[in-house]
Amino acid sequence: MITNISGYRFVHLTDLSNWKAACHEQCTALSLKGTVVWSKEGINVMLAGREDDIASWIDWLCQFPEFAGLRFKFSFSETFPFKRMLNKIKSALVPGNVDPLVHTAPALTPLELKRWYETGKEFVIIDTRNGYELETGQFENALDLGLHEFKEFPEKIAALPDSIKAKPVVLYCTGGIRCEKAAPLATLAGFKEVYQLEGGILDYFKDCGHAFYEGDCFVFDERRAI
Repeated sequence: MITNISGYRFVHLTDLSNWKAACHEQCTALSLKGTVVWSKEGINVMLAGREDDIASWIDWLCQFPEFAGLRFKFSFSETFPFKRMLNKIKSALVPGNVDPLVHTAPALTPLELKRWYETGKEFVIIDTRNGYELETGQFENALDLGLHEFKEFPEKIAALPDSIKAKPVVLYCTGGIRCEKAAPLATLAGFKEVYQLEGGILDYFKDCGHAFYEGDCFVFDERRAI
């Protein structure tokens, strides 16, 4: 079995070329496949490998104070879901002119979101993913912003009517990284009570199964959906 991990952390980084080079050395030595993105904003990880090799890579990364205690999501597959190893530097982990380390929004746990559905609480749930991701599955009554790329989110969210902006709003994505920017961007756009789903759809599946979720979750590897 192949162990698959995904995780991210927003943290201010410098010397990105050194981080990238050290990561390349580790991933090559451990025969890992997937994608690691480095940015001055932090790190985003999607990796696959044998269980012991993935554990070794996590131990290597988490020895650095910047990444101590970083929590990963785990899944398993019979084969590698990635064809190669990509280790790259980007200008931002997620588009959007906001710093999640400065502008934040409270997280709503998966169990609390499930309780909101069960009790009939009045709230709006907004999908921050792209249209092709929504075709695979989404939460009941989720609002589709019609995004082709996440960089369209600030304009789309600001254009929503004041009647929506006045209600409790939950934003969600696959694993949580996009909502780290989506939630503060919504607050800056005039939303009164904004939450981000903690851990995204993947943590919701782990804690609550498919309750109030229709379909599967699109993932960015050869599995396509989980």
